[in-house]
Amino acid sequence: MELILKLSENELKGATFITGFRTIGEVGYLASRYIVLKRNMQRIGFIATKNLRDVTFLDDYGIATPLDLFYDKEYNTIVLLNHLVPVQKDWNDFAKDTIRWLNKLGVKNILLIGGLDKRYREKEEKLRWLKTSKSSINLDYPLLEKQLIMVGPLALFTIYAEMLDLPANVVLPYADRDRIDPAAAAVAVEVINKIVGFNVDTTELYEDAKKLEEELQKQLESIQKEINKSGLDRHYM
Repeated sequence: MELILKLSENELKGATFITGFRTIGEVGYLASRYIVLKRNMQRIGFIATKNLRDVTFLDDYGIATPLDLFYDKEYNTIVLLNHLVPVQKDWNDFAKDTIRWLNKLGVKNILLIGGLDKRYREKEEKLRWLKTSKSSINLDYPLLEKQLIMVGPLALFTIYAEMLDLPANVVLPYADRDRIDPAAAAVAVEVINKIVGFNVDTTELYEDAKKLEEELQKQLESIQKEINKSGLDRHYM
């Protein structure tokens, strides 16, 4: 993994780190992107994995790379915006190297956003969560059930944070497995607001849920179609 920074690491010491991935309901991606845009964060760098996805597009802030790094100076907060999940063979090095970098920065907290299949929700609870042994944060929500397995990059980030004694918290709102779920992302943003001190208004996520869902679904389908193509079938621009 190669880290390309446009800002001195000294300015990032003791920061809070936020990220999420395109999994159930697109919650992790949608929530982190929403925070980046609403806070008008500064893009400060990029992460290049060994097998970097060869897809790019224009986002609200300009040209998007698969793994963009943003910074909010007011709240000393870094957000890793994962437009695309790295290829699976890069997952381990990607998670390990990123967590090692965060350890070097002496991060204050790591906040990881994912999603839980809402078919398994009990009563009206909004989310479940878990934390590493070094985290001192307590949320007024039930913890993830014991023995319930978490997999993928989110799991690897959590594993390496535990190994390196870093404080990490995983926020898992209940989400629709079969579609993009902006309302679940709003729940995640509201929890992040409380932890970090942000005042990010989630009204748009609730009120424009259908519009956001359609826009992101179109983007996701286009990206997936392009990734699945090979050779002369691809659109070279």
